[in-house]
Amino acid sequence: MNVLKTQKIRVAVLGPLGTYTHEAAHKVFGDGVEYEERQTISDTFQAIQDTVSIAVVPQENTIFGNVIETYDALRQTGCGFVKGEITLQVQHCLLVQQGVQLHEIEKILSHEQALGQCQDFLNTHLPNATRIRTPSTASAARSLLTSPRNCAAICSKICATLFDGLEVLCTGVQKEANNFTRFYIIVRDREVQLPIGPHRAKSKGLLRLWVPPAPASGTRQKDIVQYLSPSGLSIMRIDRRPSDGGPPFQSVYFVETTDIVGGGSEEPPTSDSWTTLLEEAVSLIRKMGGEVDLIGVW
Repeated sequence: MNVLKTQKIRVAVLGPLGTYTHEAAHKVFGDGVEYEERQTISDTFQAIQDTVSIAVVPQENTIFGNVIETYDALRQTGCGFVKGEITLQVQHCLLVQQGVQLHEIEKILSHEQALGQCQDFLNTHLPNATRIRTPSTASAARSLLTSPRNCAAICSKICATLFDGLEVLCTGVQKEANNFTRFYIIVRDREVQLPIGPHRAKSKGLLRLWVPPAPASGTRQKDIVQYLSPSGLSIMRIDRRPSDGGPPFQSVYFVETTDIVGGGSEEPPTSDSWTTLLEEAVSLIRKMGGEVDLIGVW
């Protein structure tokens, strides 16, 4: 059992530090861990094989949908194991050097998407300010450290604590209030335990399922429902990506399950019994000819 207790915990996040992924990870792990920034989601997954045991990656946004790069990484054998999730409301903030007032701002720095999401605020309050694109919202905040005082950045709130000399002038400057991102907490393997608690009873699982092609004899191919129905699992969502191997257009499905049945009126199973239920479902699907892996329990 790989229990992380005494050593300094390191958590890989999609960088640079100050991104919303970093803010989500900080929401769970706080200041008690060391954050390792990675430039892409693929690199973040690779980090849990190379240098860290835990990583946080974006999974879905309420506006932009699934994060394709995360699901592409989850297609790979040895991709890691999902041990938790974090939901973060994306709140863009207007960051300035300490003491700068709104009327002093002449330039706005941020990622292109953030500038677009905040255009109503900018048109109303800073109509004459020049908008400058940056590689990320976090890099915009970092640029303020060496920029004239008439510059501001649109970024996450955590940047104000990450970079000395900066402060939040306005919060929630984006047009869309219902902007949430869900993140997966990925660990190197199932034996890694998260250094957070107390832990709630596990109630979710993630299966990776390939549906084999129809036999050459002409027998009709089973669909994904035929594989899942006998398991008795309650399905929350099914996401699909094209398989990265095998015949063209073969699909790999990511099936998120829950123990909550009938509105949660039944007594939820214990963590051990829930894991056993998932493993039994995996065994059943394999007996039916499906290729399936359990890649998450939380």
